Amino acid sequence: MEGYRESRVMKEELSLEEIRLIKEASRRLGIFAFKITGGEPTLRDDLVDIVRILKEDNSYVSITTNASLIHNHLPGLVDAGINHVNVSLHALNEASFQRITGSKMLKRVLNNLRLLRDYNVPVKINFVILRGLNEKDIPKIIDLAAELGAMVQFIELHPVGKAVKTFREHYLPRWRVLELLEERIVSIDYRLGLHNRPIIVLDNGVKVELVGPVGNFLFCAGCTRIRVTYDFKLLPCLNWEGPPIEVRPRLSKTTSFDEKISVIIGAIKEANKLRRPFVMYPLGAKIPVPRGKWRTMRLGLPKSDGRLVYTGKDSERHLKLYLSEWGKYALF
Repeated sequence: MEGYRESRVMKEELSLEEIRLIKEASRRLGIFAFKITGGEPTLRDDLVDIVRILKEDNSYVSITTNASLIHNHLPGLVDAGINHVNVSLHALNEASFQRITGSKMLKRVLNNLRLLRDYNVPVKINFVILRGLNEKDIPKIIDLAAELGAMVQFIELHPVGKAVKTFREHYLPRWRVLELLEERIVSIDYRLGLHNRPIIVLDNGVKVELVGPVGNFLFCAGCTRIRVTYDFKLLPCLNWEGPPIEVRPRLSKTTSFDEKISVIIGAIKEANKLRRPFVMYPLGAKIPVPRGKWRTMRLGLPKSDGRLVYTGKDSERHLKLYLSEWGKYALF
């Protein structure tokens, strides 16, 4: 769930009743994984109640947070059954942290990370790699993860939202992380179906995921998410530029519980039909891909066993050619 916590929009935030409707519609569609994001979800006093609702039917529920207020919701989140917490931590240097976040809360965030460890909550540290700001902290964040028993996700800066203005200045390609960690890599595995990302195991046991959306068609091909905004609109993609699917106007015409569920199911299916990769596969292109007009295809959603579904003329042949030339590195 995407959201923003500003006074002028707080009254428009999803209610617990609406979250119950989303949960039931999702259950009937076979959706059992939810990530609560934002904005900053820990600003909601009822965060634990939200997790309890979403955890029904033993669903997988995680939270993405800056961890500055997570202590206010412990041990409630543990009792509600939270599966893991993603903590956004993009610097271990006070000055860099303040420049990136606009706050002086590095010490509090680090204390709360240790608090999560003490409560045995699995943690993934989200670290957006930024040229000129935090390259020197990459080895340090690995050491911190080892101390906490956490995973690390190194994420490329993506030209979305405010990052559009700073992308050229601070973009650092994902392969830069591989250069810095090369001597410490024990093995590399791959996760198909969640942005087709590599998982690197280091010599100290820390697992590192490389999240590389920039120019990466296989990243888009592995996305199966639908985004619910704070004011109950549906988006097929964070980069979606078309109109959202507005749910509340449709619900206003219903009376019974089942009618509401049917409306939400229809809205989710409609949003899913709008899905298309933000980065398209260039058919017939040699590697590296040349500039110019590309013929494109749509890479379909992955099957439950990890197989990709393709549409488009000769698409499977072209994909096999790509993978044969670049091997597993194509998944980066």
